Amino acid sequence: MLRQLERRLRRLPGRPRAGRAGFSLVEIMIVLVILAVGVLPIAVVQHHARREVVEADRHTEAIALAQAQLERLKGLGFGNIVAENGVTGTFAWQAQVANVSFGLDRVDVTVTWNTSNAAEILTVSELVSMR
Repeated sequence: MLRQLERRLRRLPGRPRAGRAGFSLVEIMIVLVILAVGVLPIAVVQHHARREVVEADRHTEAIALAQAQLERLKGLGFGNIVAENGVTGTFAWQAQVANVSFGLDRVDVTVTWNTSNAAEILTVSELVSMR
């Protein structure tokens, strides 16, 4: 008689059957909260890292532009270098020539560009001699 009662209780709807146990809604919600607390800081760090990479790329482009303009001006030869300026993409550049002493000039190439926070400025300088 006790066995018949156990069989009938097992057949009742809503009772988990052997081998079919699962997770309750509360357990799933706790796991989701733990995952959210763990993933959120990673997402924030990823966002900051992405912004820093973009900023570093812009800085690298500015250095390459300044060096290219400086080499172009040096290629003109001593005495032929003059102050110039121009715009390449989102970068504005300006070249200035200053006489340091007899037979020696300093060439400065300044590149400016805007970021989300402020304007950035980069200057590359080199000495050019008469010899």
